[in-house]
Amino acid sequence: MQDLAAAPSGGGIGDIQQSLAQQLRLTDFERLRRRELFGLGADEAAELRSCHAYIHANLDEIVDAFYAAQSAIPEIAKIIGDSDTMRRLRETMHAYIFDLFKGAFDAAYCDSRLRIGIVHSRIGVPIKLYVASVETLVEILRPYVAAALDTDPEPRLAALRKAMLFDLHLVMETYLLAVSIEVEAAKYNLQRYADSLEKVIEERTRQLHEQSRRDALTHLGNYRAFHEDLRRELARSEREHLPLTLVFLDLNRFKLLNDTHGHQAGDTALCEVAACLNRACRASDLSYRLGGDEFCIILPSTDLAEGRMFLDRLSACWKRRDAAGVDLTVSVGLAQAQPGASVQPDALIRVADKSMYRAKARARLTGEHGIDTGDVVGA
Repeated sequence: MQDLAAAPSGGGIGDIQQSLAQQLRLTDFERLRRRELFGLGADEAAELRSCHAYIHANLDEIVDAFYAAQSAIPEIAKIIGDSDTMRRLRETMHAYIFDLFKGAFDAAYCDSRLRIGIVHSRIGVPIKLYVASVETLVEILRPYVAAALDTDPEPRLAALRKAMLFDLHLVMETYLLAVSIEVEAAKYNLQRYADSLEKVIEERTRQLHEQSRRDALTHLGNYRAFHEDLRRELARSEREHLPLTLVFLDLNRFKLLNDTHGHQAGDTALCEVAACLNRACRASDLSYRLGGDEFCIILPSTDLAEGRMFLDRLSACWKRRDAAGVDLTVSVGLAQAQPGASVQPDALIRVADKSMYRAKARARLTGEHGIDTGDVVGA
């Protein structure tokens, strides 16, 4: 029963707007019902009150004997710790015994016992030590209760036993309340952790999905992303009666660059193409590297004439590049899906690919960029 003057702060997450009695639903009716269950009635209260004067006169001696016995137990001696703590414990024990023999088991009395329980729970006193200390106190009090009057001590001793059991059950209820609070806190924290973990998994899944759609070198969309997005955009084009233009782009003389100066020089050139595509594209445009030196761009809501405006922006960015002594130019082909027409992705890709090869033939003849005017599919 190593009670403290005040409970440490932050001891739980119970409803701070409610008293302990309210949290335990210890109403006046319930308090009286429990007194009946423990046989703690008016007669027992009178028996305890009859001992009050004698107990009060010997209170220091009783408290000294109690803490002498408690200090002999290593676990309890560690909790008591120092002289200041001992002083506060002795003061609290004086009040505890004084109230016990007043015989007034009212709401204030019950609340004081509940506070004793919650404090012991918060400071980590095990139940076994608390129950053992109750037994120690009872054994110390018994001879004083017997000696308080010259009458038969059995009614007084029985009243003491009932009162101590009544106190003990209140303390144990607060221990259980503390456990339930810890369980609720653990469930709450576990749910928060599960929620946060779910968000992490969702974000990681999204990142992995995005990575699976990205070209590792240029960070443009890859072959898989291109085919997924093209199907989606063609369906939207048909549904909303909007044009869609597909651009195929291929680097000229790229194999010569790789063979002469190595793949690092080739990778640098591919990254430059990607950077130019990012600058030339609008927010709604989608660009991809299909593999090797082949790129494509999906231009939603764009017809062939507007697609050539995209090529103008691209040409202004790329112009003519000297990559490690090799002049690099591009060949560009176009294909437009007719607004509202049901155009299959493979059909549009074939037309854009043929357009790009016509552009490449022109580039071989001129040594400049090769650009084909493109065709409409589904007209």
